[in-house]
Order: sequence, then C-alpha cells, then structure tokens
Amino acid sequence: DRKVGVKKAVVSTQSTGIGRYLDATRYPTFTISLFPAVIGLLLSKPNPTGLELSIFSFIATCIIVLHAAANLCNTYFDYTDKVDTKEHNSDPTLVNNLLHEGEVLNAAWIAFAFSMMFFGSGVVLSGQANLIPYVLFFKGMFVAFNYSGGFKFKHNCLGELVVYLIFGPTISLFVFSCMMKGAYSWLVVFISSPLGLLAASVLLANNVRDAGNDRKVGVKTIANTLGIKKAMNLYSILLVMPYIQVTGLAMLYHHYNLLFIWILCPFSFYFATYPHRQSVADGISSIFERSLAHYHLFGSTYIALIYWCSLV
Repeated sequence: DRKVGVKKAVVSTQSTGIGRYLDATRYPTFTISLFPAVIGLLLSKPNPTGLELSIFSFIATCIIVLHAAANLCNTYFDYTDKVDTKEHNSDPTLVNNLLHEGEVLNAAWIAFAFSMMFFGSGVVLSGQANLIPYVLFFKGMFVAFNYSGGFKFKHNCLGELVVYLIFGPTISLFVFSCMMKGAYSWLVVFISSPLGLLAASVLLANNVRDAGNDRKVGVKTIANTLGIKKAMNLYSILLVMPYIQVTGLAMLYHHYNLLFIWILCPFSFYFATYPHRQSVADGISSIFERSLAHYHLFGSTYIALIYWCSLV
C-alpha cells in the first residue's frame, strides 16, 4: 500500500496547475458514471437525432462533473478525518500538499455549480417539466456530498449499497427520464443493475485493499466488518451476479443476443480468483486496478450488446 501511495504521489507531482485539480477528481473512474448514462440513452433513444444527442451531452456532462464533485469531497473529508495520510492514501493531493484544503473544497463547490448548470441546460433543451429528473438529480447531489461528508455513508458500511444504487439504476433512469420527458421504466432499472453490481465490486475491492487502515481510523466498511476472506467471497458473488441478471433479462424479454456476455465469463473467473491465487499482499494490492479493468471490459461489451439488441 505504501508503495502504491508513493507511486501515485510521484505521478501526481508531475502535474501543475489545472493538472493537479484534474488528478484530484480521479478522472479514470468517470467511466463508472458514463457507462450507465449510455445505457439510459440507448434504452430511450437508440437512434438519437442531433438535438437528442445535444441533450444527452449536457446530461452526461452533468453526471460526470457531479462525479468529480463527489471525488473532490471524498478527498477533502478523507484528509480532514485523518483517513488519508502520507503513509496510506488513495489520493495524494492533500497529504502531499499538491493542493490546499480550501482549494479542493472550493473546486468541489464549483463542480456542484457546473453540474447544476449542465442539468439546467439539458432540461431547457428537452423542454420537459416532469419532477422525476429533478428528484433523481438532487438525490445524486445529496449522495455526492454525504458519501464521505455529512451522513458519511462510507463510514457506516453503506458505501457499496449507495454505489450500486447510484452507478446503476439511478444514473440510467436519470438519463432515460431526461430524454423521455420525465418517463419512468422498471426495465431501465433491471438492465442497468449489472453495472451497479460491478461498480459496487470496484468499491469493495478498494475497501479490501484499505481495510487495515480503515479499521485503524474508525471507518466501518463491509471489508473490515466481514474480514478479508468473507469480503473476498462477497466480491466473487458481485462478479457472478451480473451474468445471472443478464441471462434473466435475455430470457424474460427474448433478447438472446445478450447471452453473448458469457464469452467474458473466463475473464471474470480470472479476476474473481486472482487474489486467492496470489499471496495476500500481492493479491490485495492490485485488486482495485484489476476490478476497474474488469468493469471496463464487461461494461463496454454489455453496452455493445444492448445496442445490438436495439437494432434487431
């Protein structure tokens, strides 16, 4: 863990100015917001017009900027709560003085403001006045701040549940509702659920890696509550469940093209069993990066299959 933190610090210190703020947003994770947004678009407008693509671009940017605000808040509160230290951290921005506390917090407020601006622009373009998109958007803002600040969901074993709900059904339904003038569909919830489970697996992997440090500073996560062995069993379940859900959707709605997702099963098996096949230290230290790579592989394939189903 210490080596990982030092490596990140070296990479980040090479950035100057705007680059340091960009590093602080943890932009490599933005795909976890973008993938469910694309699913919401495909389920609402599989062949969007130019205007519909413009609406989606505003809504998708709103989601990504809100994700950035959540990450900035997480960096700020992890530092002030002494979760991140020079010896162990998931973001070196504050512990290595790349930015000051006030700069990170101000950047978070600015990101919240820009997120509202992009949401408002998308709503104006779509010309809809239904309450559902507003409720989902402000739900996202509430969670973005309270994940690590306020109610501190991540400190009370709620992180994985919150991430599943937000980075699965909520984002997809939010985009669908914005594109369809406030419409609501349970189909969107079901189809986006596999990505929510995989997003939860990425967070669980992160918490397994940080379990020892979290326990020391009083952060209660599923990983340090269950213990590493049981948490890894849960991690494996979270990798298997998306296949079961997609199979159920394929059978229920007769979209058998979705079954091609099973070609990824060997890769998922590899990712699920990798930590068990390595030493504890080696397996856990790389589990987050491998989980994120698995999310990208499954998510991009799943989106391609959904698009294929929309054409037949």
